[in-house]
Amino acid sequence: MNRVPLETRDGFLIRIDFALLRRSKVMQEMCQHSAGDGPQQELTVALDHDILLKILLWMEFHKDDEEPDWVKMKEEPADLERHICDWDKEFLRDKLSTVRAIMSGADYLDIPWLVKLCARKLRLRGPPELYMLALSAISPID
Repeated sequence: MNRVPLETRDGFLIRIDFALLRRSKVMQEMCQHSAGDGPQQELTVALDHDILLKILLWMEFHKDDEEPDWVKMKEEPADLERHICDWDKEFLRDKLSTVRAIMSGADYLDIPWLVKLCARKLRLRGPPELYMLALSAISPID
């Protein structure tokens, strides 16, 4: 099993299975650019460990799932609620500030499925520009 070391913004080192990173386009690119002949270099992620661990948990649960069609749609289907699994609903049963932080982290890691789930939980509906507007209202990642 090929593990990738990730260093979080708050100094924690987390080693995760490389296969898990397929959900994040940003992490895939970071791994490609850091690949070399020597040992795997630590990748620095601009997220706190608690939020990164939550995102990694979500990625682990959905590692074998294909991204649903509704994620690519500009407008949400009227029956979207029945397309969201119970596990995702339970996963986002948290303080709204935590859901906003997960949404911001998912945007940073380029995981549109998780961004849209969080936006749904925060009652944001509409085009991607609305998500970006909501994210701009969240305190920036240092």
